Parts: sequence; C-alpha cells; structure tokens
Amino acid sequence: MDFTPLLPNDNQGNIDAELLSMAEELCIKSASLAGSYAPQVLLGIKDLLRKVNSYYSNQIESEGTHPIDIERATRQEFSGDSKEKQLQQLSLAHIEAQKYAENYFEQGQTPYSRDFILDVHRELYSHPDMVHFLQIEDKENHTIIEMIPGKLREHNVRVGQHIAPDYNDIPSFMNKYELLYRVPSYATQAKQIIYALASHHRLMWIHPFLDGNGRTARLVLDGIFSSMHLEGYGLWNISRGLSRRSEDYKRNLALADMVRQGDLDGRGALSTKAFISYIKFMIEVALDQVDFMNKSLKMHSLHERIESYVRLSKEGLFNTKPLPKYSELLFKELLMVGEVPRGKVMDIIHTKERTATTLIRELIQMDFIESDTPKSAIRLKFNAHFASYIFPELIPQK
Repeated sequence: MDFTPLLPNDNQGNIDAELLSMAEELCIKSASLAGSYAPQVLLGIKDLLRKVNSYYSNQIESEGTHPIDIERATRQEFSGDSKEKQLQQLSLAHIEAQKYAENYFEQGQTPYSRDFILDVHRELYSHPDMVHFLQIEDKENHTIIEMIPGKLREHNVRVGQHIAPDYNDIPSFMNKYELLYRVPSYATQAKQIIYALASHHRLMWIHPFLDGNGRTARLVLDGIFSSMHLEGYGLWNISRGLSRRSEDYKRNLALADMVRQGDLDGRGALSTKAFISYIKFMIEVALDQVDFMNKSLKMHSLHERIESYVRLSKEGLFNTKPLPKYSELLFKELLMVGEVPRGKVMDIIHTKERTATTLIRELIQMDFIESDTPKSAIRLKFNAHFASYIFPELIPQK
C-alpha cells in the first residue's frame, strides 16, 4: 500500500499542463481581490470569513451551525439545546485553530511537516469544550474509544470504500509525506498550489487520526496557502465551495484513492488520471469562489446593499434594534477609507461632536463598528446578521 504519485505528473515527470494553467489563473484572480479595498476593510472581511469557513467546513461533515449562532458563541451566548451548543463550541475551536494554522509558520519552515499536522489536530480538539467530540464510537466492536488530540490513531478504520492504512504503518507514511512533499524554493505559486491540493488528498488517504481528519486536512490546507503567501487568500476560502459541492468533493477524493489502471496511468501505486481529475475539480472550486467574491466585493454594488440594509433596519423590518440616524454616512466613509479617527466623525455626518459620539457608542454596542481602544480610530465590523444581507450568497439568511 502506497500513496504515490505525489504530484499529477505524466510519464515524463511533468505536471499536467492544463492544471498548471488553471493554477496560474487562480493566482492572478486571487491577487486581484487584495487590491479592492483599504486594508482595514479587508481584515474585517477576513475575520468574517473565518466564521464562514468554520460553518462550511463543519457542514461538510453534516455538523454546521449558522454564523449568527457562531457569533453569539463568541459572546458566550450558547444555545439551550445541548447538541447546538456543542456545534457552537466546535465552531469556536475551528476558528481558533484556523488562526493558529495561518500564523504557524516562520520564514523557511515547510508546511508539509508532521508536527504541523499533529499540532493543528491538537489545537482543534484539545479545548475543554471539545471533550464530547473525543468519544469515538467503534461500531464494529460496539465500544467507545477515547481520542487523544494530536495523537496518531492506534486503531484501523474504513472510510466509505477506502480501507485506510494499518495504524502500525501511519508513522512511516507521515514521515514519507513530510520527506517527499518538499516544494523547491524556485517553484512558482502555480506549482505550489498543485503541491497543496495534491497533498490534501494524500493526507486524507493516510487518515492519520481516529476522527477529525477532514476538518484537520482543510485547516492544514488553509495553513499551506497562508505559508505560500497566496495573495488574496482569506478573502475567499475553499470550504464554502466544497460544502456547496459536498458530494462531488467526496466522490473526487474517493476517485483519487483508485489504484493505477495499467501502464498508461502513470507510474505510482495510485491512478494518475484520477489524481488529475481530483485536482482539476479542486481548482475549479477555488476559481468559482474567487469569482464569487470578486463579484460580491464590487464597490458600487456593495455600497448599494449596505444602503439597502440600513434603510430596511430603520424601517424596523429586521428583528433587531433599528440602526441610528447617520449610520449610512459613516458606513460609506468607512467602506471607502478603511478607518477614521473618532474626532472626524462629526465632519462626516455633519453634526455636532455630541451626536457623533453617541453614534459611535451605539454602533459599537450594536457590533457594526469596532476599534482597538476606547479612543482609537474606528472601522467597519461585518457582524453575521449584517453580512448575511450584504453578502447574501456567502452566508445563508436565518
């Protein structure tokens, strides 16, 4: 049993040309997202998308909880339903694990390290609120197995039709994964994307943990994209696309498990043709998400959606406190420039200082703007309810 080939190479050892072309297109389109707004606005959108990523990654495992409920959990407002509360806690752990994965690497470190993968799994599952996710049912023997966060499995498992490698072989497979996935320093970003997506399947094939392999592998993929400084990543994420095409995702992962189909199907133990098909699917999903966010972030249409949201709020059409007068003027300015000093707000809304101070206080309390200190500059905050209307296809309305 082996997981070669490492990359979608032809018999001459060259990466499939169509995949490289698609990966180059992804790099270009992703980079175009990063120049669309002021840095503070982009950071606010990235913070929102961590909640979105958590929602969709967990939804792939049929355990998603709505971003509004995730946001409530950040304020320690948990559901009275025990199952929903557990899903809120899972989402919070996922968000923290994503931040951990994104900030893990220093210059020169490889993201394909065994330690990184174990640390991400440990970060996700070691929180005290995650204890109920550590009791894994062994359906074959009708027993409960205690999973230890960050520890390689010590039991054999089957995932659909895929019989995962024997647990005794997992350490050597992880060593091989770390040794062979060494991206050359001269590799283009397009090639690095191919490496990242190829390694995602191979990690899933190894299935190193008793549970949480899908979530961990997608968080590792987030970490890899961050480590290669893929410009624009974080303003889109692949989990949304994979969730929307969940069955296709699982089918393509299973397809890439296929053993080699004769001499014309590469030189590894597994099918190269199936591997190419899987990676093509993953890049298509990524391109779709970049195109979606490019469309969603167009300044004119986003401004119109914000104006519409403010108008509907003032008319009392939401089950929330109506936004105060002058909100749309401040939102428009913050969207354009990123952040403004508090003392400038009265000039923006053309009122006296007292009115401006009251507006700032109310909007902070309502979670529409934020600042680092009580006196520092303010910036937009994309809370989940707000975002579900101004990015209607990103977050389902609740």
